[in-house]
Amino acid sequence: MQTVAKTMITVNDLTKTFNDDIHALSGVNLSVHKGEVVTIIGPSGSGKSTLLRCLNLMEIPTSGKVIFDGHTLDIKDKTINKLREKMGMVFQSFNLFPHLSVLENITLSPKIVLKMSEENANELAKDLLKKVGLSEKIDTYPNQLSGGQKQRVAIARALAMSPDVMLFDEPTSALDPEMVGEVLQVMRDLANQGMTMVIVTHEMSFAKDVSDRVIFMAEGLIVEEGRPEDIFSTPKEERTKTFLKRVNVI
Repeated sequence: MQTVAKTMITVNDLTKTFNDDIHALSGVNLSVHKGEVVTIIGPSGSGKSTLLRCLNLMEIPTSGKVIFDGHTLDIKDKTINKLREKMGMVFQSFNLFPHLSVLENITLSPKIVLKMSEENANELAKDLLKKVGLSEKIDTYPNQLSGGQKQRVAIARALAMSPDVMLFDEPTSALDPEMVGEVLQVMRDLANQGMTMVIVTHEMSFAKDVSDRVIFMAEGLIVEEGRPEDIFSTPKEERTKTFLKRVNVI
């Protein structure tokens, strides 16, 4: 009998309204299971990034709830930051500290938040930089890195907190085209290693290759979701078909 993977994230009837009249999310329901790679696609303004930011309460939902690893997230809860530590987040912009070296950027949070010794934090950083193919950049500063290298350091920094889930908000959208592949390769490697991932992306071929499930959003709603081969080859909803035609997928 096939075992069902543990549910890591559950979203129940999530809504988000800005300025009382802009409905970014309109009753979204979603589950993400351990080891699953879920990609979220859709036109700009569809609520993709808002949904992602609501998952760790970087954006506070107007109503509904997010349950992470069995805990309902509440911004007033004293344990919220402990739960957030288990959700790594990688943004469009790299958000590296320009005055810190690559090593210092990666070791800062483990030393301060996890109380890791400097020796252990440095060893962890070296291992992670090897994983993202940047061992030689350990003493380099962000302004000496390419965009793709900065994003790979940002991924290593997020991984340094030993997250249970990684959230990616369009991680390649700020990169030159030739830099995109190196970042996507790191994400592919994470997927192959069983990392639970939720990814907002415009990279359709990547979504098709790496995802266990693809979610198509429009106007604050999940319009359609399913296996990548179904979504990209035989979408059921007209709104999905229209979008995929516009981005030259079907």
